[in-house]
Amino acid sequence: MIADGPLLEPCKQMTRALKMNHAVEFLGPREHREVARAMQGARSFVQHSVTAGSGDSEGTPVGVLEAGAAGLPVVSTRHAGIKDVVIENETGFLVDEFDVDGMADKMIQLAENPELALTIGHKARKHVEDHFSMKKSIHALWDIITQCIDQRYPF
Repeated sequence: MIADGPLLEPCKQMTRALKMNHAVEFLGPREHREVARAMQGARSFVQHSVTAGSGDSEGTPVGVLEAGAAGLPVVSTRHAGIKDVVIENETGFLVDEFDVDGMADKMIQLAENPELALTIGHKARKHVEDHFSMKKSIHALWDIITQCIDQRYPF
């Protein structure tokens, strides 16, 4: 696990309680290069996002985009902008928020089937390249700006 934050200690405690210390590494925060290197050696990327009690939710997590760009299938939740990046059963798998068993099933499926992980990962990379590249983002932003200008200053 690469990250830190308020849930890090509960994750460590859970790992100890389940006697999984031998199978889980908590690497803490890392520089972008280190994260990219870790993704190259991974079979999949897992992110279980949930809507906060206040109703707050993240947009499109950069980690999900980076994972797809790295050619990793993503196992995540049907949450906010994740649904725009992960095409269910094509570029990854989606489960409902708090569906821990469903998420575990998808993780096991990818762990046991490296060919499936590779196929889905290739599709994820193509999808991110085709729809979320910097060039695409700049063109979409430019279209929005020009529409606003045209509406305000019709010549």
